[in-house]
Amino acid sequence: MRVSVKNRALFLCLHHSLCVGHELNVYVKVFTNSPFLVCMDLALSQERIIDPNYLWIGPDGRDLRGQEHVTLTETGKLMVMGFRVSMSGAYLCTLSHKIIETSTQEETEMVEAYKFMVYAYREADHAYQVSVRFTTTRCRLKTNGLFVEKLSEILNSTISHLTCHITDSSYKCYSIRTPKNGLQYELFVNFLVNPFGPGWEEVCHRIPYDCEDVTNRRVRQVLCQSLPL
Repeated sequence: MRVSVKNRALFLCLHHSLCVGHELNVYVKVFTNSPFLVCMDLALSQERIIDPNYLWIGPDGRDLRGQEHVTLTETGKLMVMGFRVSMSGAYLCTLSHKIIETSTQEETEMVEAYKFMVYAYREADHAYQVSVRFTTTRCRLKTNGLFVEKLSEILNSTISHLTCHITDSSYKCYSIRTPKNGLQYELFVNFLVNPFGPGWEEVCHRIPYDCEDVTNRRVRQVLCQSLPL
């Protein structure tokens, strides 16, 4: 079977008995540059490498050489720039190099395979924890849980235009006796206002460099103007 020079290293990695596999998970904050992914392990980096050749393949199966969103160095390092969710996936690198037997000068081609599972993540600069209290007739009522679920739905609908949403909603019920009102039952409801609701990516695509400022401003606006509590 003949193999083109472009895909030869990858073919060798898939079919050659001397191929060695390595895998690493990498997490990149959206709209930032990834760290350099090194097509080499620590042990190999301490050795002399003869005729190294590097081939990087992206999640879509294409050669990454010449693509605008990546930086490739002569030493096989890869940086993915302006990382987006759609760029997540497996980044594969094969390093082919030679080992020369000193006494016989016999050459053996070695192929090392490296797999980086790169994932986008988002992180809010500001996410606000909100606590509210409601009166109920009893603590052991199924309707208490249904009430909190409905409350979350209403709040999400109210703040959706700001691309924020409610997460981590929870509640506890306590019986409270006061001298004035006697015994009462109260729901203590907690939830988080997160700025990454449906549609947030569209906002950040329009102004990627100010994305954090926009999300911060929107989540503050939720608390100041929108929550009907």
